[in-house]
Amino acid sequence: MKSLGAKDIRAIKTGNRRTIVFTSDNGRVYRVTTRAKMSGTWQTSIAYGEKCCENKNENEYWVFVDISKDDSDFYVVPMWWMKNDIACHHEKYLNEHDGRRRDNDFSKHHAIAKKRIVQWENKWQQIGL
Repeated sequence: MKSLGAKDIRAIKTGNRRTIVFTSDNGRVYRVTTRAKMSGTWQTSIAYGEKCCENKNENEYWVFVDISKDDSDFYVVPMWWMKNDIACHHEKYLNEHDGRRRDNDFSKHHAIAKKRIVQWENKWQQIGL
């Protein structure tokens, strides 16, 4: 991120979650959470799912990193969009399985496939980079 122009970069750890906070060239402060994968899908929790509206002033993002090849791919996804996407996909999944998880009703696991976030590939300009 520093090579893209981020300033005042710091990592903040809250529980098991690590967030990168930085100031961009546009003067705004952004918060970024990263998710990396070497194969398959990215893994997260349904706890992040929440139906919400577009936030045009969003300053929180998830950056998904695909490290499965020599040149990593990056997907810069607004937090409001990711929360909504998780909520909608989980609701669809439950509807397809009679309102229950297929194997374990207590599981919080949620997989995110590349096709769901491909529109956000290299969208660094959203965070002023």
